Amino acid sequence: MFSPFGQVLVDVYADPNLLVAYVPEEHLTAPDKPDIRRFDHPYISFLFYGMDSAGDFIPIKQLREKYNRPRHEVPYDPQDDESGGDA
Repeated sequence: MFSPFGQVLVDVYADPNLLVAYVPEEHLTAPDKPDIRRFDHPYISFLFYGMDSAGDFIPIKQLREKYNRPRHEVPYDPQDDESGGDA
């Protein structure tokens, strides 16, 4: 069943007591100008490798596969393939 709500991570600087929120899709919009201030959340290290040079988060393999998005600016490490790593 399709859910008209998006799950979003809440910046702990904005509200340290709220980690995840469900927001109606019609209220989810991209800003005209990116907000490059620091964003912090305990799930970041589980969901993203870090940030690229544009300041966008680089999603882990499972997220890239789920949402069919390419990998950006993550260096290739052949050991990841041998060890079953996530890169």
